[in-house]
Amino acid sequence: MKTIPKKNYMILVVIIIITVLVTFYMRNWYIMTKEYNSDNSPMLNSISEINQDEISNYVLENPKFILYTSSGINKEIRGFESKFKNYVLDKNMKDYMIYINTATADLDNLKTILENYTSENNNINLNDNVNMYIFENGKIVKTIENANKLNNKTIEKTFKKYGVLDA
Repeated sequence: MKTIPKKNYMILVVIIIITVLVTFYMRNWYIMTKEYNSDNSPMLNSISEINQDEISNYVLENPKFILYTSSGINKEIRGFESKFKNYVLDKNMKDYMIYINTATADLDNLKTILENYTSENNNINLNDNVNMYIFENGKIVKTIENANKLNNKTIEKTFKKYGVLDA
């Protein structure tokens, strides 16, 4: 009978240990990624996020843009945000939109900041749903509240009306 060299057993043990370690690493990576994505909006894959304290600087530097607000932890709007994310990418609008996560923002402070840019006919109603604020020349010219209850065609008409998209 032929004997198997001890070297082969050592190689087998090393392969098993490496396989177990890689499996645990991949499991931890998967859990971490899942937790990160559960607390953030799918929109972060297509548009930039800013802090509420950076809004005034952004308004000065960008004459026309859309402020997109939603709660990163609101799971009810995930379907809309996934579809709208694709819409933003298809229409090449990612450079004209910024995002604020209302779950982590100080809503009273954010509302005060946004009210500085409104006229009398625009209300600021921050909530866990999707709201969009169209800025033009330092002012909010249109507020789209609860956009997650609208379809992309309706939103697109508003964007065209206010010159965000070409008609």
